[in-house]
Amino acid sequence: MDDTTAKIREKYLKNGYDSLSDLEKIILILSYSEKESNAEISAVKISEIYGNLHTAADSDTTFLMKECGISLSSAILINLIPALRRKAEMELVSHNRLNTAENAKKYFSAYLIGRRTEYVVASSTDKKFNLKNTAVLAYGGFSEVHFPIRLILDFALKNEAEYIFIAHCHPKDTSVPSASDIKTTKEISCALNSIGKSLADHIIVGTDGAVSLRELDDRLFDKITNYTLSNT
Repeated sequence: MDDTTAKIREKYLKNGYDSLSDLEKIILILSYSEKESNAEISAVKISEIYGNLHTAADSDTTFLMKECGISLSSAILINLIPALRRKAEMELVSHNRLNTAENAKKYFSAYLIGRRTEYVVASSTDKKFNLKNTAVLAYGGFSEVHFPIRLILDFALKNEAEYIFIAHCHPKDTSVPSASDIKTTKEISCALNSIGKSLADHIIVGTDGAVSLRELDDRLFDKITNYTLSNT
């Protein structure tokens, strides 16, 4: 092990992952999957091309190998970072009830973090907002995804839900809802009403965090007295 890698590992063990710069993080990761002579050189290339580890983790595996001169094992390891982060975040929030907009934003942020394309997910809860089930119902391109209203209704019926939450991500954009997002939310709410179910909230997760559409405009939804909004 060379001096640079040894110092980075020592720094990590002493002060933790967050004490490392992005370049140091990349060197540390590659030190377990690349030859010592190649780890630092490849880490510098990755840093120059992508700027940070988060962006590199979203890149194509083949492109990482070709442009940065790393092995398949290293490329897969870097690509796994968002999935591992998502798993860790989910474990932190998995016991929360979705009884507040803040809890809902935390839960769906954890569920959707690191997704490379737009995903639509739905969650069902009981009367006390205890989570029953969550499922991915659709996914699409970087900028748009189809909301499968029929699948949302089937999900609500099969899970015997009292309340339904929907969420989707903007992997390359902010969480600001589009006109289409708002229109679709109203359509889904009306469709759920037709089968005796209620849409509790629609969470949008973007590069800047998450928003609750109920907090932005509760006129899109039925009144739910026991769901707490942070702006009330």
